[in-house]
Amino acid sequence: MPNACVPLELEIAELVAEGKQIMSLVEVKELNDISEVSVLSPEQLTDFLHYQHSLGKIVYFDTPQLRDNVIISPLLMVEVMRSFITDVEFWPKEDKTRKTFKKMSENGMIQKVDLYQIWEQEEFCQILPFKEYIFDMLIHLDIVSEQRRYDTKTGSRLPIEHFFVPCMLTQRNDTDFLTQECTPERTLSLAFVFKGTIIPPALPNRLICACLSMWTLKQYRGRKLMFSGFVGLSVDKEHDIVVCVEGNKILLYLIHKRSKGLIVPEIATSVRECLHLTLERISEFYQSTVHEKVCSQLPFHTDYSCSRFICYFPEERLALKTDECVCKHGDDITLNWKVWNQEQKQKQCDLDCTGLSEDALSQFPSNIELLRLSVNCETRMIHDLALHLDMEETEWSDMVENYPRNTQMVKFLTLIDLRENNGIRFGDLAKGLREMKITTHTLCMMRRRKQVMSNIPDDILDSIPTDEILDNISPYIGKMVFQLGIELGLSIADSENIDKCNCDLTAQSKEVLFTWRRDKLVRPTIRVLEQALVNSRKGARCLEEVVKNVDPNTLRAVETVTDRIKDNEDRIIHNIQTSQILDHMMTHLVISADDRLDVEHYPRHDDQNKALLDIVIKRREPAYSVFVDGLRNYGYEDIANDLKCVTHDISPSPTLVSAENEGLSVWNVPLYEVRLQKNYVKVITDIQHESIVDHLISREVVSVDDGKKIESGKTPQEKNRNLMDMLLRKNEHGFNEFLKALRKDSIYADLAEQIEKTEVTSTDMATLHKCLK
Repeated sequence: MPNACVPLELEIAELVAEGKQIMSLVEVKELNDISEVSVLSPEQLTDFLHYQHSLGKIVYFDTPQLRDNVIISPLLMVEVMRSFITDVEFWPKEDKTRKTFKKMSENGMIQKVDLYQIWEQEEFCQILPFKEYIFDMLIHLDIVSEQRRYDTKTGSRLPIEHFFVPCMLTQRNDTDFLTQECTPERTLSLAFVFKGTIIPPALPNRLICACLSMWTLKQYRGRKLMFSGFVGLSVDKEHDIVVCVEGNKILLYLIHKRSKGLIVPEIATSVRECLHLTLERISEFYQSTVHEKVCSQLPFHTDYSCSRFICYFPEERLALKTDECVCKHGDDITLNWKVWNQEQKQKQCDLDCTGLSEDALSQFPSNIELLRLSVNCETRMIHDLALHLDMEETEWSDMVENYPRNTQMVKFLTLIDLRENNGIRFGDLAKGLREMKITTHTLCMMRRRKQVMSNIPDDILDSIPTDEILDNISPYIGKMVFQLGIELGLSIADSENIDKCNCDLTAQSKEVLFTWRRDKLVRPTIRVLEQALVNSRKGARCLEEVVKNVDPNTLRAVETVTDRIKDNEDRIIHNIQTSQILDHMMTHLVISADDRLDVEHYPRHDDQNKALLDIVIKRREPAYSVFVDGLRNYGYEDIANDLKCVTHDISPSPTLVSAENEGLSVWNVPLYEVRLQKNYVKVITDIQHESIVDHLISREVVSVDDGKKIESGKTPQEKNRNLMDMLLRKNEHGFNEFLKALRKDSIYADLAEQIEKTEVTSTDMATLHKCLK
């Protein structure tokens, strides 16, 4: 080290001795500039920081998130690690924080706000002032990993909320999923093989985090398939994947629900490319952290497995297509390689394609497979095939008569009828085609998925669509609504019920889309919707138009609310009493009297709670925050703490944002109604209703029958709720008479004055307006 660096090193050492642990880069530069002995140039200062870091005397990373600060006392990182990576005997005794540790040890997950809460403990308070910087440091070092993949265009990380702490998840996979589900008959496998004997644990953990952001974590026999070095995920209702680490290999298994011969090659190729690209990005990241020049040669290569997952052939040998790649078990691994490496624009089978395997021919075709066959075949061909498979001409005629203007429906439902009533399998379809002297490679098209050339950014595609997006896309679907429903995984029964219940195509489209989004088996992302639109021949341009101005923060807000509620759904549904929560939400204008009626018309508390959660998920902010505050205020503090979010992470709805810049006149909500509802809790808890109801009856605001309905409440508060719900449906005359009734009793004069002078803002109006739509 040059002698010129010694004075600055001594100055920093003195600051460490005084107890300072972190300096901003600006402070380091100032310390250098005021040196009486020597001043380092900017280039020398950068070299000094890197050299000191390499010696372990400081911690400094020259990356956008971290370069503005320098940890001058590396022991601080020891304290950071000790704060949350620790054995159970050292967990804090305080209940809230202890619960965070318990959840982290069980599922390996933590939220940023929970980690900040850990640092609020007295012994770790020195970390708290630098919490954002320290958290970015933990991300950079892979001590904490993100549950969202890298942006494939820029390599930058995308904002998320849940984080994976791999070193706290120590349990290995102890389920029998691999032996029971990853069978040779249903599974293809490949391996990403790294140089050396083992893989640094942070690397596969980052890959697992990327997988968690793209696909749905699978549950098997009531357990989530996430363990140390192992994760199982659902790609769609037919395909699952497993990623696991064995020595210097990361193994990838792709499992089909029925037969590996029915694996969609485009899905296999997409999964392989996605994981390969992610591993490439991660490898480049690690090379950059140790200041190595990123070389063109990757630190891993891909091997493809035989059906028994024992023999592996390297990609270079298979890609040449010159060698005969047959393993010792007699498997031609080239056939598996072609599934993993499907040419995206290929429309016809290769010359050496042998068609569907024997195992696949013995399977019943799914709805989606029959839909794709019907789309790719002419009407006359389906008619002739049906007759070859023993359908009567009269049955075909009836089908045509039932759908006179929709030949696509006729073709599709004909094939469904053959499967349900004649029990046809793929083999029967192949036999029928041969008898008609039509190539059986027609069946191969059932395994194909149209390529999507998307112009939608990745962070939008991997998000769950909001109500607004589904509402806006619905009018574009048109007559393709039934086909879209099948592509999205709805059953025939669900699709037919939607068709029968509403003849309006837009309403049908909305019902299909909202039914799909409620499905918990597969993550309902915009990417899935885009692919379904393309497969159903609608195309994705309409979706591109709908989402072109969507803010990713809004989408993440929906996911945040939805994820938090779903994580605690059972506790909320079974444990809370809604009445007081509804009172609180009424007062804060996030639900209307009609919303309350919709919730309370269910006789069972569980069903009432489900209905309330649906409203909260749909409304987002401020409904979510008000709901959480209500839980905390009325005795459900544990649930409220588990639902809490960092405020700026939850975006308000566009309606409320626009309200901040608009006047009261824009919103078609009567002022008196807002004033009355903002005092909802005050009214139902403070007044005796009898004399007030008598006055309202005498002024013909409510009827005698209404009075009896008010009296039907079992408690004074229930009677007051009945009264308020009636008043909120009356006009301004009713409101004024209610104030007169209050003023007749001196006890309630102040309350009447408070209600009449209650401030009403444009945001208040917009909030209630959103409930009244």
